[in-house]
Amino acid sequence: MQASLFEQEVQRRDAIRPLRPRQLACIKAAFEAIREGHKRIVIQGPPGFGKTRVAGEISSMCLRKGKRPLFTFPALSLLQQTLESFESDGMTDIGVIQANHSRTNPNAGVQVASVQTLVNRSAQEFGLIMPDECHEQNDAFNAMLDGVYANIPAIGFSATPWVRGMGLRWTKLIIAATYQDMMEDGLFHMPTIYGPEHDVERGDLAVKNGEFEESGAAARMTEPAIVGDVLKEWKEKASAGKTFAFCVNRDHARAQMEAFADDGIPWGYIDANTPPGERDSERGTRKHIFAQLQHGEIAGIASVGCLIRGVDEKILSLLDLQPTRGEVRHVQKWGRLRTPDPNTRYVGIDHAGNNNNIGLYTDIYHDTLDCRKPGDRAEAYEEDFKAAKPRKCPKCRTLIPAGSRNCPTCQERMPLYPGVTVKDGRMVEIKPKPKASKEQISWFRELMYVGRESKFKPDWAAHQFRAKYGVFPGHFQQMAKVGKKPSDEVKQFVRESRKEFLQRKKEAQTAARVEAIEMSL
Repeated sequence: MQASLFEQEVQRRDAIRPLRPRQLACIKAAFEAIREGHKRIVIQGPPGFGKTRVAGEISSMCLRKGKRPLFTFPALSLLQQTLESFESDGMTDIGVIQANHSRTNPNAGVQVASVQTLVNRSAQEFGLIMPDECHEQNDAFNAMLDGVYANIPAIGFSATPWVRGMGLRWTKLIIAATYQDMMEDGLFHMPTIYGPEHDVERGDLAVKNGEFEESGAAARMTEPAIVGDVLKEWKEKASAGKTFAFCVNRDHARAQMEAFADDGIPWGYIDANTPPGERDSERGTRKHIFAQLQHGEIAGIASVGCLIRGVDEKILSLLDLQPTRGEVRHVQKWGRLRTPDPNTRYVGIDHAGNNNNIGLYTDIYHDTLDCRKPGDRAEAYEEDFKAAKPRKCPKCRTLIPAGSRNCPTCQERMPLYPGVTVKDGRMVEIKPKPKASKEQISWFRELMYVGRESKFKPDWAAHQFRAKYGVFPGHFQQMAKVGKKPSDEVKQFVRESRKEFLQRKKEAQTAARVEAIEMSL
């Protein structure tokens, strides 16, 4: 029997660079979903799964079918990384949709473009669209998907496709792998994570669009009594270098960089205004900041959001100095800490307490797309922060521009963190908690649905779960907070449980009446 196109392509590509079984499975599932009639499909996999590699394989298969694929990414800074990944798989027929780019070639089989560039161009003919980081909603791009490209299938890629309303457009979710799957495959090993000994209080922090505002977060994060001594903890726990530091705002990131430099530890910094040429890790040169990190010329890089997406650098440690509210941003940040080597020590120091407050990033998991409409409460993933305010010199009261540490009037040296008395804080290791099975998460979600529909007490679902499994759902309740219509098995369990409850209640009432009568005699 002649091999299918899928099998032929797998055999051909295996001769170049073999795909892993889970990568093969999600590609096959994506094409099956298209045959079933789905036109908007999402492939979900943790950072480091190899989603760009999967996109390259799908592109090659499209070309063999005579269809031209388009691969998009949310920022121009991801262009070089995409080209390198595709070319490493032997793909050379690539055209870049961008003005004055040396690789612009409208006749090339595979086209790649940033979303910002694409929305400013006229629609072209494609057989398949593949948006990377498809959870980053762009209104103009979504309008194109719903308009001129409405009849063209799209396969999106994301580690965190959990933002509000994705399920209103994307109709099929393919979970290529979870962190647990990658651990079982030996592709991920749990890093050592340290967090505050006591939970970080966040009730007084201002919230905007579901995420902490910069001013409140900066004030909280600069209280060492809560977050510990960043420099001291890093030197004790992660001094091997190759560190990413996520900060509240640009001034906070620059101040953190300066604190390390003052201690004789070279540190780098990038933001949205850093030229791509200084950011890219080109081989054979050391002037680029990522190359400096890999060659040991600097010990780490401080930033706000520029390290969150599309960065595949090999790092050994991560500093989280940024209070985060949403699961998407939390998982994306910590996903930069890839841990493939079991013999290497990887360390994350969570001074913000995000793994305590939101949940351990490897435990956060959703198996459905969010179908809430605009206006409903949802997780936030915004990366933009408004500019920090200037501060006053404590000596002469002169206003000092944000980011400066010297008063322009009296030359007084500003403290690293404004208006703060430095106190020792203690960071302790956060141990991974027992894993919940998919069956347990599904049961709890269905019980939550029943509880809400029946207007039972808020803790009803947790008690029913305990009746089923002998333990309370505990730490993974946040993994199953979206309800799910119950199966027949769950309905039967609830009916029997309810019947037993009413029987016990009736027996207790009867016993109480009998006792009352006996006492009256």
